[in-house]
Amino acid sequence: MKRALSIIVLAILAAIPARSQSPEAFYAGKDVRILIGAGPGGTYGIYSQLAARHMRHFIPGHPNLIMQNMPGAGGLIGLNYSYSVAPKDGSLMHLVHAEVLYETLLTRDVKFNARDYQWIGRFADADSVALVTKQSGVRTLEDVKKREVTMGATGIANIYALAPLMLNRMTATKFKIIGGYKGASEVFIAMERGELDGAGMTLANALAQHNDKMKSGDLIAVLAISAKRIPGFPDVPAMTEFGGGAEKALLEIYASTGTIGRALAFPPGVPADRLQTMRVAFQKTLADPAFQAEVKKANILMTPMSGEELTTEINRIMSTPADQIAAARALHEDLLKPK
Repeated sequence: MKRALSIIVLAILAAIPARSQSPEAFYAGKDVRILIGAGPGGTYGIYSQLAARHMRHFIPGHPNLIMQNMPGAGGLIGLNYSYSVAPKDGSLMHLVHAEVLYETLLTRDVKFNARDYQWIGRFADADSVALVTKQSGVRTLEDVKKREVTMGATGIANIYALAPLMLNRMTATKFKIIGGYKGASEVFIAMERGELDGAGMTLANALAQHNDKMKSGDLIAVLAISAKRIPGFPDVPAMTEFGGGAEKALLEIYASTGTIGRALAFPPGVPADRLQTMRVAFQKTLADPAFQAEVKKANILMTPMSGEELTTEINRIMSTPADQIAAARALHEDLLKPK
C-alpha cells in the first residue's frame, strides 16, 4: 500500500508542469544557456562570460550558466532562434544583439520583435563616436560642412556608414563613406596612412584601443552616434539633435543600437516570477564586490540599466507613430541604395 501510494505521489509530482515550480525548484541543478549571436571573443563574449561567472551565485537554486555561440547574419540567426525556437521556460537567456530594435522597425519581414523580449538588464551601452585624425584638419562637425571628409567602414549597411550619410541629407555635411574594409583594424591602418580622415566605432573600443591618441588630440570625436550626448564629450553633438519628423525618428532608431548595448533578455513567454528572479540576480551581481573587482581590473565599460528601465526606453521608441516609422523605413532603404 505504501509503495503504491509513493508511486501515485511521484506520478502527481512528475505531472506538475515545470512552469508552476518556484524559481528555486526550477533552477536547482539546471543548466541555463546564455546565447550570443556572435563568435567567441568581442564584447558580446566579454559580458556573457561575466554573467556566466557571477550571476549564478544570486539565482535561487544556483544553476550552471553555460555560454552558447550562435554566430551568423549579423546576429539575426541568434535572434530568430531565441524568439521562435528556444525554450520559453527560463532555461535560456540571450545577450541580445544590439540591432534588435533597429531590425524590428526597419527591416521588412523580420521574424522577431524587440518589444516582446523580456529584458533582464543591461551591462553597458554601445554608444559610438565618429573619430577623425588630427592630420585631417577637421576639429568639429562644422568643419565637415566645408570639405569632403572620408570615413572608412566595413560596409554601407552598418551604423557607422548610415549615420554620417543621414547627416549629409539633413545638415549639409560632406561625409564620404569608403566601404569594403575587412575590419576596424584595417580601417585604422588606413587612417594612420592618411588614406582616410576618420571612422566610427563604439566608445568602449575607442577608449580601450585609442585612449592615448584621443587624450593627445591625435584622434578627435566630432559626432556622437548615440541617443544623447556622451558624458565626457559634452561639446560633441549627438546625431539625434538633428532633423525632425521621419528623419529624427530614423536617427532615434539608429541610436537604439547604442541604448540596448550589451543587455540580457529572456525570449517572450517566460513566466513572470522567473523574469523577476533574474532581474534581482542581475542587480545583485552588479553590486557584488567580486564582480566589481573583475570589471575594474579588466577595465570593462559598465553603464548599467535595469530591465525595467530598458523596457521603458524600448517601448518609447517602438511607440513611434506608424506613419513616421514607415517614412523612416523609406529613408533608410533609400540610404542603402547604390549611388
